[in-house]
Amino acid sequence: MSTESESNGSRSVDLARALADPLRLVILEQLMSGPATVSELVSVCGASQPNVSNHLATLRSSGLVRASSLGRQKVYELSGEPVARLVEALVSVSGGLSPPRRITAGIAQARTCYDHLAGRLGVALFGALVAREAIEPPLLSDPRMGRDRGTLSLGREADRVFASLGVEMDAARRERRSLASYCVDWTERSPHLSGALGAAMWRRFLETGWVVREPGTRAVVITRRGRGELRRLLGIELDSPGGQRS
Repeated sequence: MSTESESNGSRSVDLARALADPLRLVILEQLMSGPATVSELVSVCGASQPNVSNHLATLRSSGLVRASSLGRQKVYELSGEPVARLVEALVSVSGGLSPPRRITAGIAQARTCYDHLAGRLGVALFGALVAREAIEPPLLSDPRMGRDRGTLSLGREADRVFASLGVEMDAARRERRSLASYCVDWTERSPHLSGALGAAMWRRFLETGWVVREPGTRAVVITRRGRGELRRLLGIELDSPGGQRS
């Protein structure tokens, strides 16, 4: 028993050391938007390539990131959803790990949080789903209560509402993780949907062209078609932070 406890304690210490450097935290936050090469991370972080590579080696040895080969380059990504939850929690507690200049209007409007939607769009979706009884509000919905994530119960209209959005409930239920959960959005300080259903909505919105990725950033752009469908299906109205795409 003591050996297992000592092993867990050692693992916790290793993780704490890996997360103790501000640049490593910025790298992890950037990887929330998806895989990236060293050169891409260098352009975002503003550090030298050897410096970024050394930090990636530390993160990799700690099990926080993993790497795969793409031609002559290595592509880095978070090692899994638990790491994404850890990074989001750190961002939420700190009020943002990255320099303030990176919190652009687009990032605040709509962005990815690992594999689900965040920002004003994510929060608006969450509110609309609660209003239409697709999901139940969290028991501790006030972020001041100190709970930044948790599981959610489905509402009585869940199947109908998610089906209207083209989300396959049966496929989401088969995933080996929480069906519906929430994170407290770090720019809006209100919940957005995560879990299997949050990921399914993000994939569906991409497939239908309701949103498109903004290259090189976590921001996503809501298209003209997407705005129309969100208004029609969920009653969501969002001001454009700087134009919109068709």
